[in-house]
Amino acid sequence: MLRTGLFFDAYSASKLFTASTLSPFSSLEYARKVFDEIPEPNLYMWNTLIRAYSWSPEPSESVKIYLRMLCESPYFPNKFTFPFLIKAATKLSRLGVGQVFHGLVVKSSFGDDVFIINLLIHFYASCGDLDFAYRVFVRIGVKDVVSWNSMILGFVQGGCFDKALELFREMEAENVKPNAVTMVGALSACTKMKDLEFGRWIRSYIEQNGIKMDLTLSNAMLDMYVKCGSVEDAKKLFDKMEEKDIVSWTTMIDGYAKLGEYDVAKSFLDAVPRQETATWNALISAYDQNGKPQEALAICHQLQLSKNAKPDELTFVSTNQ
Repeated sequence: MLRTGLFFDAYSASKLFTASTLSPFSSLEYARKVFDEIPEPNLYMWNTLIRAYSWSPEPSESVKIYLRMLCESPYFPNKFTFPFLIKAATKLSRLGVGQVFHGLVVKSSFGDDVFIINLLIHFYASCGDLDFAYRVFVRIGVKDVVSWNSMILGFVQGGCFDKALELFREMEAENVKPNAVTMVGALSACTKMKDLEFGRWIRSYIEQNGIKMDLTLSNAMLDMYVKCGSVEDAKKLFDKMEEKDIVSWTTMIDGYAKLGEYDVAKSFLDAVPRQETATWNALISAYDQNGKPQEALAICHQLQLSKNAKPDELTFVSTNQ
C-alpha cells in the first residue's frame, strides 16, 4: 500500500486498518504500525484503535491514543469514542480517569445517551462508588433493561444485596421486563442473603414470564439452591438441564460434599463427561474442611493418576494444611 499510495486513500486505509485491528487473527502491534503509516487518520480510525486497546491487556493505551488524537487531529470525540474510554477506565479501576470522561460526556452533550450512561453506572459500581452509580442511575430519563441490570449487579458486587432485591422489585413495579441477566443478579443477591424462599419465588417468576433459562442462569439458580441449603431443589433442576458445563457439575459436587454426602458427591465426580481439576478440588476441599484429611489425600492421589486432569496449587493447599 505504501508503494501504490493507497495509504493516502481514506477508504482503502480504513479497510486495511480495520482488518488488522479487529479481525480474530489481528495483531495489535501490527495494527499500531499500520495506523502510524496513515498520514491523516480519520475519526473512525482513531476510535477503532481506542476500541482495540480498551479490549486489550493494555487499556491505558486507549487513554494515550485519545490524548494523542486531541493533540494531532482536528477531531473531537463522538458517541462512539466515549464508550471505549469508559471501558478502559473500568478495566483500569481508575475512578479519577472515569470521572474526567464522565465530565466530557456531559460537556459533549451525550449526557442523555443511555448506552454511555449505562457504561458509567457499571464504571462507578466497579470502582466501588455505589452512591455515585446510583445517582447516575436515577437521573436517567428513560431507563432500559441494561440500566436496571447495571445497577442491580452493581449492588450485588458491592455487597448491598438487600438494595439489589429492592431495586429488582422496583423494576417490576415500573413494568420493565427483566431478562436473564436481571435474574442472575437477583439470584446472586438471594444466594448471598441465604434467602431460599425468595429464590424459589424467582424460579416461579422466570417460568411465569417466559424468561429463557440459559446455562448462565441455570448455574446461578443451582448455586442459589446449594448455598441456601436445598440440594434437593438443585438436583431436580440439574436433572432437567439440557446443557451442563463444568460449573454445573462442580456446584453439585460441592453441594453434596459440604453436606457430608461424599458418596453422592463422588458419583457426580465419576459421571462428569470431561473431568477438570476444579471438579476434583471441590471434593478434596470439602473433605479437608470437614476434618477428613486422609480422605482428601486419597482423592488427591486418584487425581494424580487421572489421565484427564492434574493437581494444581489449590489441590495442594487443600491437602497440606
